[in-house]
Amino acid sequence: MEAIKELYLQKCQDYVCEPITSIIEALDAGRPLDVISLDGKSKELFNKRIQPMQVFALCEALYEYDSLAVIRLSNNSLNDMAAQALARLMQVNKSLKLLDLSRNDVTAAGAQALTEVLARPEAGLQALVLRGNPLGDTGLLAIADMLRTNTSLTMLDLADTHCAIHPSPHAPSPPPPLTNTSLTMLDLADTHCAIKGFIGIANALTDSNNTLQILDLEDAQLQAPQDSTYQHLCRMLCCNSALTELSLAKCRLVDSQLELLVTYGFQRSQSTWTSLSLRGNRLSPFSGPTLERLVSHCPRLQRLNLASNALGNDGAMALARCLPACACLSELDLRGNGIGDVGLAALAGALPLVHTLELLTIWGNHFGPGACRAIAEALGQPALARLRTDVRPYVVDGEHCLALQEV
Repeated sequence: MEAIKELYLQKCQDYVCEPITSIIEALDAGRPLDVISLDGKSKELFNKRIQPMQVFALCEALYEYDSLAVIRLSNNSLNDMAAQALARLMQVNKSLKLLDLSRNDVTAAGAQALTEVLARPEAGLQALVLRGNPLGDTGLLAIADMLRTNTSLTMLDLADTHCAIHPSPHAPSPPPPLTNTSLTMLDLADTHCAIKGFIGIANALTDSNNTLQILDLEDAQLQAPQDSTYQHLCRMLCCNSALTELSLAKCRLVDSQLELLVTYGFQRSQSTWTSLSLRGNRLSPFSGPTLERLVSHCPRLQRLNLASNALGNDGAMALARCLPACACLSELDLRGNGIGDVGLAALAGALPLVHTLELLTIWGNHFGPGACRAIAEALGQPALARLRTDVRPYVVDGEHCLALQEV
């Protein structure tokens, strides 16, 4: 470690930058640098965030360090120069498996530098996190081109991408185990993606990449999308048989578009779905039968997020009818759906029949006296002793009430 320290200090001198204190402390203590975590929001770095020249110095010092596995540089306002330095590190040091650049200032040029390395057969990186960077369409199309070459990707996260599709992912799931030498995780949340990048990613995963397991399109900010937009997703769902987790949260999805996805996508898909998120869309009670068909065609579903829609009583009753058939469901989120006593009572009656359920979140609905009593009685059953919820029953003057609690 002493040799690495001397090299690192020399590189800092060459680039006229201060050594990173935590790196020096680790080297002085003889601790390995297999996991480097330099989050700009941490207490140590909040007022002294990592600068691009510091990234250059660190990367060049680690070119031949074969124990390197993870680098996290989130929330540091790093630019394309830093991304290019990290791309060079990935090219030289094949031991790096996870790179987290979330919430920085990397643009299309930085994405292009990273994807040029990842497109090579010998690329060793397995997880790349770029959420919160202004990549735009150009950056997303570069990533789409990379996906056509790198066919071992198992996670693509486009949550919060601000996809401006005009008329024409309780914490996302953890990344898969890093066990091989191919890219297995790509997080592109909040990257200012527009229609070209959105469709480019979908088409790349339809035509060339059939190993993706986790796809997150959350917060695409679709502006009045036409059904033709979702036809690209339907085609991808039909062709990509490896997908197991999908998030379409905050995509302005309406009832008819969900019907399209279920009829021509999910029902024709050969995938074994384990996680679906439709949070923050525009689904109404009329989506109840569609959701019932969707859940019925996903018998291995483990997580279902329908929060912040408008499913109402009819939607809740439709779910209550199909939940007992879910043999693997462990998490269900129905917060903020305008569900009243009738729908909540139906759900309460179905809970004891869902033997695998471990987490239920329902706060933000309309809890009347009947719903409070039904939920309190259901949660009091021994069969639901394992269930964690965001509501806590209590009694005041003989009346059942519910209070919000953390889960």
